[in-house]
Amino acid sequence: MATLEHAGSIPLGLRRADEASSTRLRALAWIAGWWLLGRGVIVLAAVGVHTFGPAGWIRRVEHSSVLGPLEAWDTRWYRMVAGSGYLLVPGRQSDPAFFPLFPVLMRGLHAAGLGYSTSGLVIANAAFFVALAAFYALTKAMLGDSMARRSVAYLAVFPFGFAFSMVYPESIVLALIALAALAAIRGRWGWAAACAGAAALARPEGLFVALPLAVLAWEQRHALSPRARGVAIGAVLAPVAAIGSFSLYLWQVLGNPMAWSQSQRAWGRELSPFGLVNAIGGLGRAFAHDAWVTRDVAAVVVYLVLLAAAARAGVSWPWLLSGLAIVVLPLFTGSFDSIDRFGLLAPAAFWGLAALGRDPRVNRLILGLSVPLLAAAIVVLPLRFP
Repeated sequence: MATLEHAGSIPLGLRRADEASSTRLRALAWIAGWWLLGRGVIVLAAVGVHTFGPAGWIRRVEHSSVLGPLEAWDTRWYRMVAGSGYLLVPGRQSDPAFFPLFPVLMRGLHAAGLGYSTSGLVIANAAFFVALAAFYALTKAMLGDSMARRSVAYLAVFPFGFAFSMVYPESIVLALIALAALAAIRGRWGWAAACAGAAALARPEGLFVALPLAVLAWEQRHALSPRARGVAIGAVLAPVAAIGSFSLYLWQVLGNPMAWSQSQRAWGRELSPFGLVNAIGGLGRAFAHDAWVTRDVAAVVVYLVLLAAAARAGVSWPWLLSGLAIVVLPLFTGSFDSIDRFGLLAPAAFWGLAALGRDPRVNRLILGLSVPLLAAAIVVLPLRFP
């Protein structure tokens, strides 16, 4: 009888594997719920703008399809790169300012029969689910499950996070940053290198994942074989190499390796030691030209407060420093424009928000404000001021 019972029992290793698999599935279902909530709010608001937006309030692109508001602003540049490649027009706004990974993916789906805008929407929203899952796993590994759950919930409904559902690459970059760091923590440095390099090919902010990767490589140096140490060093350098490869490509096709940087000048951006002074000093003119600057200035304040909260919560310094670079360095180009979007790529900001949400009352306040503000961000997205 004992033999039969033993033969019919499930080995301890298999039971543990089943329990781990069940736990992962429950976590993914929970993440999917938050993804659906945030994306649902955005889609409903976009449909409302498309359907009820008064004439003269929204432009033609917002009326072009039911999700037209999510195809506004820089979408046309990514469509142009996906469809026609790069063209530099000196002194004019040009598409080399837009990095290649996202347009390449759009072109791939377009070849499968989808339109460029539809491809961009599918990629951005699918990548955001991957970003939430990877961000959960990374945060859990670093800060524990409760911080991971709050971080993911806040990220899913963060008011500035409407960009994750637009034809923009931010969701891809965040997913790759989280995956690169998670792979490094687990000692999978080849994957870390691939993800870090890809992040930098999607947006230049992907470069800043090199800092936490460098610290992780240093911490693991005694446990790694000589070959693994070489791969780890390669992962740290991968974002720099990726941007360098993009520059070489632009040199080959346009004759200008820095076309991606120089084309930014037509948008009023040029990196300078005095850029921050110029950005602050030019706020009066910026407000007169485009009142959206108010949102971007508010975003800088919000992100800096959240990074300070992350520092108080004990988030490690390389993540704090990379987050600070993502938020502050663009100001040295002389403009506050789009900081609300750039700051989404600073994981430490959301860890700071999760730290603030440890208090149940603060948690309810954050979630209670985030959902309506996220919807409002879509409703006012097509507005032009003044």
